[in-house]
Amino acid sequence: MRKNGKFWTMAVVSALAVAAATAAGAQAEKKEASGMSIRPMEIYTCDYKDGKGYADLKQVAAKFNAWMDSTNQQNYWAFLLVPYFRSDQQDFDVLWAGGWPTGAEMAGEIRRWVGEGGAVGAEFDAVVKCDTNINFALMDLSQASSPPDSGPVSFSNCTVKEGRKFPDALAAVNAWIAYEKEKGIASDHYILFPAFGERSDAKYSFKWVTTSTWEAFGKSYDQYGTGGGWMKAEELFDGLLDCDSSRVYVSERVRGMAKKK
Repeated sequence: MRKNGKFWTMAVVSALAVAAATAAGAQAEKKEASGMSIRPMEIYTCDYKDGKGYADLKQVAAKFNAWMDSTNQQNYWAFLLVPYFRSDQQDFDVLWAGGWPTGAEMAGEIRRWVGEGGAVGAEFDAVVKCDTNINFALMDLSQASSPPDSGPVSFSNCTVKEGRKFPDALAAVNAWIAYEKEKGIASDHYILFPAFGERSDAKYSFKWVTTSTWEAFGKSYDQYGTGGGWMKAEELFDGLLDCDSSRVYVSERVRGMAKKK
């Protein structure tokens, strides 16, 4: 949407400025942070058609993979996400989340899909009806080699409070990631800025996405409550960032992760 699109542009510019400033010290840091990675991804929200289910979608995903491989398109990764902890606001059966290393690779593969993928697209259409497809600009904060092949994925919509700036929010999120690492919690964190296709009445600034194993998920739960992590969260985010109740999905990789660039 226009409001979030403007925020996304300003946030990315701000993030790159923060990265460049942080990198001013050591040459190695400068090389790593001078171009903070912003990568494109897409999320479809889908419902199964009558008589169809997850196993049918997995079969179509296998046909999609065969077509992608046969046409030498190796830049796309994809996961299926099934809602687990959810409210009635998440009124769909499954998410398809996929992405590319760069915008140029995204554009090239979308062109191929639109021009040549009709037969495979019809296979998807026979199994699911997908009402939305939203494009996000993904910022990888953990720089992990890749997320687990399966496990919990949480999404929260976060809004930077009036009078505060995205670099402040980014610094707080990174401080939280450092806190988790200090406590031995192995989670990967991503920020998603809505780029194209989001609802015109959406009000959030970005989505905060966390992936982990189920073991790490349980450890994070205990640390936040019994371990006092909620106090650290108040210290970092009070007056700065409002995030809504996280939705948690069960994820499964259906196409290999693209290499980072």
